[in-house]
Amino acid sequence: MAKRIGIISHLYAQPLFSGFKGREHPLFLAVEDSSAQLAIKLRQKNLDGAFLSPIDYAKDYSMYRIVPEVAAVSEGESGAIMLFFNENLARINTLAVHPENVSEIVLASIVLSEKFDIKPKIIPIIQGIEAGLQQADAFLAVGDEAHNSKDRTNKMDLVDEWKDITDLPYVHGVWVAREDALTKEEIKSLIEMGKNSASMLNENSAVESQDSLMQFRYDLDENASSSLTEFFRMSYYHGILKDLPDVKFFHMDNNNS
Repeated sequence: MAKRIGIISHLYAQPLFSGFKGREHPLFLAVEDSSAQLAIKLRQKNLDGAFLSPIDYAKDYSMYRIVPEVAAVSEGESGAIMLFFNENLARINTLAVHPENVSEIVLASIVLSEKFDIKPKIIPIIQGIEAGLQQADAFLAVGDEAHNSKDRTNKMDLVDEWKDITDLPYVHGVWVAREDALTKEEIKSLIEMGKNSASMLNENSAVESQDSLMQFRYDLDENASSSLTEFFRMSYYHGILKDLPDVKFFHMDNNNS
């Protein structure tokens, strides 16, 4: 029986999901939702695994392991997490966010506090950027919404700012599952999809899609792992996380079978 595995809709993660597109996967049944909703479904055991943001993993890290070697990672001006503001950065007292973008909200809070000594009031909204900038001094745009608004002025790329603070890339999401939920074969299949993502993207994607993904890569290397650890450390330091999560991976030499 195919395992139920959660995926997100943002363009930047699609190369990792290429094996699900256009045909039934022999091992997995893909379920698409936001990372926050996937985290709930995974916690309730309605999914066997899911692609989660770092904070969605951190909330229940004691229950999970991370699939090694693959992730959605970017650095520099990737355009995937953008802060748009009405006036001067120093005048940001309120920040409108979609409440499901939990990791991105944490990233914005860290960057604004570390670089600008700003701790804005968070205003949850479910409308888009125009409504957000009417209700607050700044708006946090994520994924496709951020990319589609890239031509706006008064903006800051938060991935680029994270790189400036830490000299590390930013990890947007990782594959997560309970320790006994996936077999070794299933874990290897997720890793294979990730490793094949670059070639699949080049063969099958439109030029516009390739341009929007130029700052992305899909390997969870030592720098990316260090970035996860640093993101959790800073989240804990700023009082966002109640404890410091462990970055725990599946061990491919274990007895999963």
